[in-house]
Amino acid sequence: MGNSSLLVALGCSMSLIASVAACSGASDDPAPGDPAGAASGNNGGGILGGNTKPGGATDLDKCATRSAEAKPRPVYLVFQYDKSGSMSDEGKWSACKSATKAFFSAPDSAGIHASLTFFPLGDEICSKAQYRTPAVAVTALPSPAFGLALDRESPNGGTPTKSALSGAIDYAKQVKAGEGKDGSVAIVLVTDGVPANCDDNSIAGVSALAASVAATIPTYVIGVGGALSSLDEIAVGGGTKSAFIVNTSNPSKTQAELLAAFNTIKQGALSCDYEIPPAPAGETFDRAKVNVQHSPAGAAPATIRYDQACTDGTGWRYDDEANPTRILFCESSCAQVKANPGKVDIVFGCATQTGPLR
Repeated sequence: MGNSSLLVALGCSMSLIASVAACSGASDDPAPGDPAGAASGNNGGGILGGNTKPGGATDLDKCATRSAEAKPRPVYLVFQYDKSGSMSDEGKWSACKSATKAFFSAPDSAGIHASLTFFPLGDEICSKAQYRTPAVAVTALPSPAFGLALDRESPNGGTPTKSALSGAIDYAKQVKAGEGKDGSVAIVLVTDGVPANCDDNSIAGVSALAASVAATIPTYVIGVGGALSSLDEIAVGGGTKSAFIVNTSNPSKTQAELLAAFNTIKQGALSCDYEIPPAPAGETFDRAKVNVQHSPAGAAPATIRYDQACTDGTGWRYDDEANPTRILFCESSCAQVKANPGKVDIVFGCATQTGPLR
């Protein structure tokens, strides 16, 4: 879903109210609240509880008379990047630098914003204050600024992970309160070793620190090297379950696996949270006639069922059922859409499947 646009098919009901458009569709559409409207979609199939017809047609095609583009919430990735002396071993620094440059400059990173801070820094490497100011402040990708910053650095010093993460959290909070207030903010910690050199700079201490903000700012962890399974504890604290461990048996493998980890994190950080686009002039919004479809690349669209309570983790819901402004996927459906990227459409005009809104 990272590069997918969100196309909103709008109907044709006209009103003097300037809101989001939805039409009544064909005259035989079930009325809002009619149980037949919920049943007509046969929403039992597909990975998301979806419905399609032979040839890729759907029950909603008749309502797709107009369209407008919307986008998921923007993503802000706060990178905290280890440049300790051990990064010079086994060609790690060169391989990691190449992969990192490739990620930050890739055209398919469009829509992502990132910052980059290195650690350790200065003589007082345990002072978290110096890790609050990134070498590259939040910048829209792709950008050459990150490659230039990497070229200015070389490996040296210890591994003050807790101080570095503390500074990253402070900066991430600043981003979340500022340019990222309407987006999704996450920290990406890249390191080739366990915490060392500073007081309370332990795996448990760093994990607890990550956990303190995980509800709003998750921490992803990439370990560059083989014997770094203990970094999983930091990832668990950060709400991301496990660390990505990059093989360092040869530079080419290191580069490929690190780039793959970055791209997986990018995909995972993308939100399943879409703003309902503004309506064309004179059209109005009917929240009982909104449906969501997912079209994986090369596959027919499937209709995702509505479930405001996200009862079994599948389906979609409104941010506010009474006064909706955004559409959010339930947890399982979000994970499956990310695993099967493609196009997501919000279709207006037919009775919401499945079940009328209360």
